[in-house]
Amino acid sequence: MTTFIYGKVKRKHIFRIIETEEEVYNTSQLNLIGVDYNPATLIENEELYKVSQFSESGYSFDFINNDLNSVNYDQITRSDLTKLSFICTVQNNLFFFQIINSSIFISKKWFSIDELTLETEKPIITVNPFADAIYDKENDILYFKKLTAAQKIFKGMDQLYKEATASETNSFLQSDFLEVDSNFSNRNVSVPNRKRIALVMETLNSLSDTERQAVYSYTSQYSQVAFEGGKFKIETDDDLKFVLWGIEQRFYTTPIGGEKRVANSIISI
Repeated sequence: MTTFIYGKVKRKHIFRIIETEEEVYNTSQLNLIGVDYNPATLIENEELYKVSQFSESGYSFDFINNDLNSVNYDQITRSDLTKLSFICTVQNNLFFFQIINSSIFISKKWFSIDELTLETEKPIITVNPFADAIYDKENDILYFKKLTAAQKIFKGMDQLYKEATASETNSFLQSDFLEVDSNFSNRNVSVPNRKRIALVMETLNSLSDTERQAVYSYTSQYSQVAFEGGKFKIETDDDLKFVLWGIEQRFYTTPIGGEKRVANSIISI
């Protein structure tokens, strides 16, 4: 099996770097089982997020959408190797993407264990043991651990987890179920809460008036925030966080012991 490594050069296109008969990644031990991406879901170290039907997501590009033929890509020049933004290793129908930054380049004096000669002026690029993103072309699924890394390769993916704008935050703080202290404004809203607001706005828009009232009642039973006259009193960013958790229905009571808790991560089943 031939493995190809390609590279995206900054402000240019994708080039062919090398081909080898060796496997770069051990695919026999690769367990591609992902959790559908949701910013409310926290994954464990051994888990992955996934975006299915990725070619139709709007974040994909021709390199993975089209049939790949190495002869259609120019060989990269030595000078362009220092301008790489990412590399992609292709093994069968799997595309392993790795972001290239300064920590990936090694430019030191070194000697090989096999050949005891001192080398200098020969910088190398290291390949990480696990890729920043893996695209399964056969099943049209993108896997990744961190959205912040994946969006450096697939531009626009940060919209999967956007934060509310100042205007949207202002609009939310003026909601009829909130009574916001005059000293608290959108400038006091933290980035995590802005991201929660973006999600909660979608949730509220999908609920009927009856369902909204049920959510507010449920939130008031758990939240530490005062709830009077159908309004939550918001004085701090923490107050806002508890209300947003409630709208996301993160609170629950343990069946044994009756302990009230808040879920740190949510997976729909």
